[in-house]
Amino acid sequence: MKKSILMCLLLIGSLALNTVIAAVTVTVKQQQYVFAHEPSLVEVLAPIANHKNWYWPAVALYQADDTKLENIRISLLNNLSTLANRYKTDEPEIAKSLEQLQTAIASWRLARRLSIPIDYDLARIVAAVNPRISKGQYILNLAPRMDTVQLFGAVNNPGDMTHLGHSHISEYITSHTRGDLANKDYVMLIQADGREVKAPVAYWNKAHQEVMPGSQIFVPFKESFFYPEWSTVNQQIMTLAPNRVWQ
Repeated sequence: MKKSILMCLLLIGSLALNTVIAAVTVTVKQQQYVFAHEPSLVEVLAPIANHKNWYWPAVALYQADDTKLENIRISLLNNLSTLANRYKTDEPEIAKSLEQLQTAIASWRLARRLSIPIDYDLARIVAAVNPRISKGQYILNLAPRMDTVQLFGAVNNPGDMTHLGHSHISEYITSHTRGDLANKDYVMLIQADGREVKAPVAYWNKAHQEVMPGSQIFVPFKESFFYPEWSTVNQQIMTLAPNRVWQ
């Protein structure tokens, strides 16, 4: 009996120790960094900060243990499936583009992006941008400066486009680019640093808006009083896309 109690106490102690050891886990390019305490941002960045010339404006920290995004994705995929079936008989090309979007979103790696600026050199000298990372599991996404922008949504040819330096966002959006269901007045820009911008692109409301390399441009679907599903789809996509993990 005493031996059994001792074994139970040892097991409980071991579990408690493991919990302490794994207070914060940060995954960087499939490698895990484990902290027994709540580390500062500088502590998290230090092991990898100088490995390459990272594009710091686009570096992002994500909280991995968030299930709400997956529930939204499931609802969005169901909505896209319903809409694709609506067009399958009379407008098969539209149905095909919706199915392609459905497949793409199903493949996204999702985690909640934290709204904190990440810059190793700045965090070392400015306490305000060197926060403590609370307990949990995280993904640190970092890469050198990209030379592409991703276009998706109500478009005919989704995918990567060459980044155009010092160019207006409308340069990425042409009459041939947008599909029949596209909103013609504006697009949603998710800058590489996480900022979300509603960018007007029609001739009557155009305002200058540049695009950071590595950003996403979502061409929303035009919303209809008769088909309110499009409004829901646009909102759901704009909830998921900023929380998309690239690496």
